[in-house]
Amino acid sequence: MTRRPVLLVILLAIPLAGGCHYGGAAERFGKIYYLDGAGNLGFGAVGVPKGLKEAGYKGDVEIYVWTLSFNPLIDQLNIPGAKLRAAGLADRIKDYHRRYPKNSIDIISLSAGTGVATWAIEALDDGTKVDNLVLLGSSLSHDYDMTAALKHMTGKIYVYHSPHDKVLESVKLVGTIDGKRGVASIGLVGLTPPHGLENRVVNIGWDPSWVRLGWAGAHGDCANYRFVHYEIARQLRRPRERPVAPPPQIAAKHSAAAAGHASAAVSHN
Repeated sequence: MTRRPVLLVILLAIPLAGGCHYGGAAERFGKIYYLDGAGNLGFGAVGVPKGLKEAGYKGDVEIYVWTLSFNPLIDQLNIPGAKLRAAGLADRIKDYHRRYPKNSIDIISLSAGTGVATWAIEALDDGTKVDNLVLLGSSLSHDYDMTAALKHMTGKIYVYHSPHDKVLESVKLVGTIDGKRGVASIGLVGLTPPHGLENRVVNIGWDPSWVRLGWAGAHGDCANYRFVHYEIARQLRRPRERPVAPPPQIAAKHSAAAAGHASAAVSHN
């Protein structure tokens, strides 16, 4: 076989490679899919599962690999390929829902992976719904219409955005994952919610206090395990799951403040 046919076989096999994971017993407790950004550079591959598990999530966290290359620019501009992989994710979601119809299904996605996640939700049938969608550093255009996606969701879209994201500044030039140029991405300015569905979109701007959690406002840092543990996980926490404890230094600060208040109260009395 010549080199070109071999390469063709490999490229055709890649779209199927992301769909070969089943979470075993953990799937009985729920499912969260995570999608990295263009180029599959590994942002969040360790941090997202670790952060969610340490926050008390008992379900399965599946890393869905959607990229067709290890080149971020190629993946960012290959919209047909991204939509093909979105269809594959939709099939996996439907399969999981068929096996566990009462379980929660959430999606966390980063950068161009937010487009794949959104298109996958749009492709679901009326009998299959995702609970919540978390968009991190999204390279979708800020005015992308989420109406179709929200029809296949029971919860909300949580959007984490930062004006300090230099990668998304360059996306204005090369184009968003949905093919627009000269337009700010969701990850820079937040998502414009569909009319009448404003309460289903939660825009959360970068806060300087998050530096202690490892996110200084840059593009992929928000997928680190501390930020996932203490911030993102609380958006997806179920009523019966244990609360997420604050970082030690934050807890100590609150304890000292409480002790100060108590001492002041005793002195006053």
